Amino acid sequence: MAGNYRFAMDQKDIVRTLITTVGSFTQDRLIDKEQRIQHKEQCAERLAAEDGSSGNDTEVRYSDQAVLANLDWGIEALEEAINTSNIETKHARLDYAEKMLQVCAMLTSDQKTAGVPNPYLSAWAYLNLSYLWKLRNDVRNSVLHVLEMFIVEPFFSRIDFAPELWKKLFLPHMSSIAGWYAEARHTLMMEVVPDSSDMSFTADLDQFFNESLVFSMRPDQMEKLKKLEQLYSESLDENTRLFAKYYKDCMNSDSSPGAGKKIMAPMLPIAEPPMTPLHEVSRSIPDYVKFGPILPKSAGFSPVLKSKHDGRGNKRVALNSSAFPHDMDESAAWDPHDGVPEGNEDDSDYEANDGSIGSTVQQPAKLNRTRSPSVFSPVDSPRTSSSKTSSPKSDVNSRKESRSLLRLLSCRMTVPGDDISLPISPSKSNDHSISSADSDGEVIEMPKSGRKNCDRPSSMSYDHVNIRTSENSFQNESDEGSHSCVSPPLSEKLTRHSKPLKDFVCPITGQIFNDPVTLETGQTYERKAIEEWLSRGNTTCPITRQPLSSNALPKTNYVLKRLITSWKEQHPDLAQEFSYSETPKTRLSSPLGKEIVLVSPSNQTSDFSNFKAMDDYVTQRGKRFTRPVVATSPTSVISQAAVETIINGLKPFVSCLCTSNNLQECESTVLEIARLWKDSKGDAAVHSYLSKPTIVNGFMEILSASFDREVLRASIYILSELIFGDENIVETLTSVESDFDCLAALLKNGLAEAAVLMYQLRPAFAQLSSHDLVPSLMQIILRKSEEAHDLYLVIEPKDAALAMLEQILMSGDENSRSLNALIVVSSNGIASLVKCLHRIEGRRSIISILLCCMRVDKSCKNVIANGIELSYVLELFHAGNDSIRGICVDFLSELVQLNRRTLSNQILQIIKTEGAFSTMHSFLVYLQMTPMEHQPATATLLLQLDLLVEPRKMSIYREEAIEALIEALRRKEFPNQQMMVLDALLSLPGRITSSGESYIESWLLKIAGFDHPYNALVKADGTETMEGEEKAVCSWEKRVAFVICNHEKGSIFKALEECFKNNSLKMAKSCLVMATWLTYMLSTLPDTGVREAARESLLEEFINVLQSSKNLEEKILAALALKTFINDPTAIEELGKYAKSIYKTLRKLKRNSFVATDILKTLMNLSSVNATEMWSCTDVVELDLSANGEVLCMVYLKGCLISSHSDGTIKVWDAGRRRLRLVQEAHEHIKAVTCLYVPSSGDRLYSGSLDKTIRVWALKPEEIQCIQVHDVKEAVHELAANAKFACFISQGNGVKVYNWSGIPKHINVNKNVKCLAMTGDKLYCGCSGYSIQELDLGGCTVNTFYLGTRKLLGKQTVNSLNIHNDLLFAGGSAVDGVSGKVFCRTSKAVMGTFPMGLDIQRIAVNNDFIFTATKVGIIEVWLKERVSRVASIKMKGKGHAKITSLVSDIDGGMLYAASSQGKIQAWALE
Repeated sequence: MAGNYRFAMDQKDIVRTLITTVGSFTQDRLIDKEQRIQHKEQCAERLAAEDGSSGNDTEVRYSDQAVLANLDWGIEALEEAINTSNIETKHARLDYAEKMLQVCAMLTSDQKTAGVPNPYLSAWAYLNLSYLWKLRNDVRNSVLHVLEMFIVEPFFSRIDFAPELWKKLFLPHMSSIAGWYAEARHTLMMEVVPDSSDMSFTADLDQFFNESLVFSMRPDQMEKLKKLEQLYSESLDENTRLFAKYYKDCMNSDSSPGAGKKIMAPMLPIAEPPMTPLHEVSRSIPDYVKFGPILPKSAGFSPVLKSKHDGRGNKRVALNSSAFPHDMDESAAWDPHDGVPEGNEDDSDYEANDGSIGSTVQQPAKLNRTRSPSVFSPVDSPRTSSSKTSSPKSDVNSRKESRSLLRLLSCRMTVPGDDISLPISPSKSNDHSISSADSDGEVIEMPKSGRKNCDRPSSMSYDHVNIRTSENSFQNESDEGSHSCVSPPLSEKLTRHSKPLKDFVCPITGQIFNDPVTLETGQTYERKAIEEWLSRGNTTCPITRQPLSSNALPKTNYVLKRLITSWKEQHPDLAQEFSYSETPKTRLSSPLGKEIVLVSPSNQTSDFSNFKAMDDYVTQRGKRFTRPVVATSPTSVISQAAVETIINGLKPFVSCLCTSNNLQECESTVLEIARLWKDSKGDAAVHSYLSKPTIVNGFMEILSASFDREVLRASIYILSELIFGDENIVETLTSVESDFDCLAALLKNGLAEAAVLMYQLRPAFAQLSSHDLVPSLMQIILRKSEEAHDLYLVIEPKDAALAMLEQILMSGDENSRSLNALIVVSSNGIASLVKCLHRIEGRRSIISILLCCMRVDKSCKNVIANGIELSYVLELFHAGNDSIRGICVDFLSELVQLNRRTLSNQILQIIKTEGAFSTMHSFLVYLQMTPMEHQPATATLLLQLDLLVEPRKMSIYREEAIEALIEALRRKEFPNQQMMVLDALLSLPGRITSSGESYIESWLLKIAGFDHPYNALVKADGTETMEGEEKAVCSWEKRVAFVICNHEKGSIFKALEECFKNNSLKMAKSCLVMATWLTYMLSTLPDTGVREAARESLLEEFINVLQSSKNLEEKILAALALKTFINDPTAIEELGKYAKSIYKTLRKLKRNSFVATDILKTLMNLSSVNATEMWSCTDVVELDLSANGEVLCMVYLKGCLISSHSDGTIKVWDAGRRRLRLVQEAHEHIKAVTCLYVPSSGDRLYSGSLDKTIRVWALKPEEIQCIQVHDVKEAVHELAANAKFACFISQGNGVKVYNWSGIPKHINVNKNVKCLAMTGDKLYCGCSGYSIQELDLGGCTVNTFYLGTRKLLGKQTVNSLNIHNDLLFAGGSAVDGVSGKVFCRTSKAVMGTFPMGLDIQRIAVNNDFIFTATKVGIIEVWLKERVSRVASIKMKGKGHAKITSLVSDIDGGMLYAASSQGKIQAWALE
């Protein structure tokens, strides 16, 4: 079987599915602490059971104890890591847990530890390791550990550790095995069922397969059945292990180095059924025969042979056998090959309807009349056993010998529609009449009803068992079971045949079948009843709710009809009583004959705005059902005599309920009371009789002690009906605190009906929150359909659950609401809640719950938007009161805030056009009358609906909406409402992340050149806005900005100005973002005359932010807003008044935002601005390096200053933090290093020296490294180089051009060249005669860039050239009072001059200033934009030190100068 393979889908799809499925599974387990605790207790009980099976005298080795201790410590450390919020503690506990769990994970598989099979311990360890890796956000490792769990122990992994995961990942591949199993089991059953030769192949054999049928099986048939179950289990285990290895190979190959390529996954194995004699027999059955569902009803597990772990010790039927005198403990050792224990029964169609049959004699359970606050859980895990009910010590061998018989006897009964299994009480289990050899064929029957018999142990002999005929075997089972425990007041003795078998009764009519038809779902109905069901438009099975493929009914089930005929002949009286009538009892009528009238939401008056009106809400919700007045006249439905008869019939049962200590008697009594109450149709006299406190307390005691699902449901039904008729009964129930605790326990353990009674008790929020009910309420809500039964409650459990969940989410503090809402979201309940909106009763609650979830986790909006039917919300809005309308508006307002503008517009369009009423008109009317807190949401929603079309000149909806927002923004006395309006306005532009947060601020910062927040947001969000969506957003925000800015000539700006003055930092920040966005959008919109209003209101506010704020982002936002005003002459003149105060701030902002540079340029060009007043500098560094001779040259690059000296040394300095720190000295040159040059690429450093070499240096952080040495045969005095050429000046005229691979080429420019400047392939040479030559290095051509005026006296020379952007700066000899000029390189035009009387020796340029150095140590500072002198700096030193080098960083923060005296001085420019 393992060798059969086929090719599967692409590997990445498989890996993605595994990561998603396992990730969701581990996430759910990590969230659900209660489930982890329950699972640990369950596994611990398995370990205890195995330890007990190995004998009490066996000594456990110390090494085995250590292994188990490691497992326990590892799980505890993992729990501590889950619960802690401290990151360091979390990592430490995870590391410790990993070490401990790895010990168990690595155990040898073929051995045991303390009697426990090692695979079980290893699988448990691997499961916890998967949780551990999930906490570390390593889902891949988590998946691998889960797969290892299925590999080492597939059996318990699929039934204990992760059954739900097994069903998703492995069960779909087991269809052939499941089909084989169903086919083989069908064949076996055909041999057992009487008259099976006439049975249709499509018949559902489960309706005939019961305990009596098991007794009728021959030993060889029972052995075959047992072997089939064992082979089925082994096949599932083998194929589970096979597919787990396959998944593991997919994961490992995906993470291999070649995983980047598209690689097909390893070959997918095929799960083939075992080749057995049973399988060979099945081959003879025609292929066209349908054997029912491809999977057995037990969802992959045995529906016949139950595990010994499936029963409850305290609920077993006590039977004593002479052949088996020893106790058979439930917690005996398990054997993986001894049958298949039951899996997750929540998904099964079979339900445990009776207790497991054991051999231990037990006394009937006693009712504890003391109302203890501690409530015993009515539902336990199917595999959980109770040590308190274990028998005395017995021989192990006898336990093992008896186990197989017990498991054959414990047949599971089908309870259609039940999703959660609750075992019934022993009193409801079936009696069996068995003939023994000692009785000479006479029937030995169980004792009849009576208190004495109930307290006496029952016995049954299994020696020489003679099984009755198959026909009589059907008589041993009844619908209600045997009434073996009935209170003494009952005069008539009830037999076990008081009712027909439930398989003979139609579930719709409640009558014996006359013409039974079996549908494709396996359920059987009366033909006329199912025809009426289908004629009403139904297309599903009434019980299973599965869709029917066709409305055509099959032929009559003749096998069942013959069985019914045979039964009728033996029981003619019962047959006449339960015969079919032409008027079937429908299950669709309202309960108890009460007429249900739905109250329109508009009639409700509950208000959840302050979360304190739950009591009124519950009361109002109860009015959905109106009970007709009970008539007491002789013409009424129930005459007075009939009422008295019912009350007289109730008295013995009530007496038993209030006085009996026998649980079985009381449970039977409750069912009878429920029947009589139902027959009374809610008569007032009967209600008054049952409303006595003692009787009510009796029902509550039953709820505290019983485990029978039917009894629990009946008790809740009666109490609910009593409260519905008289709410004063609530006081009786709430007087004992443990009553609510009991109901909460029932709810947590799966009894959905408990939610109805809890709802009617009108609990306070504190009561609900103390029990952590949200997960249990969500389980009820997530159910696909309500259970079908005869007892109709006053309100459906799902509606009650919705109402209580709404109260929990809408009450309490913000933290508790957030936590509870996250539980709802994490349980994948959003989609189910959306689908429930069609329910009129719970619609308001659903909207409130979804609204709360959206506010807590905004990412769930997309799920809601993709699945919601908005007509339901609009119907609720139109029909509801103001409170309900407010909830609907808030919900819709939140919903349209999506990250996809196109989808938001689609939803808005649906809201606008859906329904019979004008939505916009309804919103307008509501806006005019709405309370203050709902105005922002209503106004923004109405505005967005109006903006779906291009803004018109006049729109009453738009005008009213904007006016409402501005008016609310002006209300200083209501700061909370102002904040709500600002949040609403910020959501209007439509820039929303996938998580539902507005990113308008990050987007504005990106526009200003500060894109770090935006990039971080995109990275965290994981998505980039698509081009189509970006266009839609741009178009939308222009519409929004246009209508808001132009409303009442820009009145929004005045309102924002008032908000700026608020003391709240949060409000000021929101106001700044909104004002910045509006002013920025003004620059993109046509000028309609409102810019002046924006300037008058906001200019000073932006300047104040720029001056006073300590937040970088706020300053950048203010600068962006100010930039929009620089084209307004009035605004720029106003801004010039603050030039001195904002100058330094703008200079610092230049490093982060280009808008600061634009503002500075504009300010400096203002004639009213005195640049000298704004200039300042501070002397911060002075270094004496005379030991190395003169400092000949300096260059500045990336925070480092590099200097060259006359002794051949090159020094590298760290220039950070306004200081110089020596980090390297290089002594590669042997003579003076005359020049240093860094090209525009900034990747290399070139140095020229008098030693006739040019060296190339690699630039590293705080280090340079010589990588090339070029001998140019001549001393190098000046150098300019790039990757292609090195140009240098030596002695004589002209310039040398060296192409790095040959001899330097001399280019004679007929001039004495003094300085060089290079950009690209252009070289500029400053020459004598005050001329500048331009050399094209590509073609070696020379052109005259500038020719100075020849003078007869003195030398006119260009001493320094500097290129910055497209400008060429030249300085040299002073000629006619001008020592230098600024040229445009492209046009060769003179852009400015340096009027000085001294020669310029060096020039340095940054973004703001020009620095010129003279021979006498004076540095002149010039404003770059206007080439005007700002200030002068004097270099320190003896006499007049000659400045040999001058450099500045590009941002203009620092200036460095070197002198011939060997000193370096630095200034910080303010």
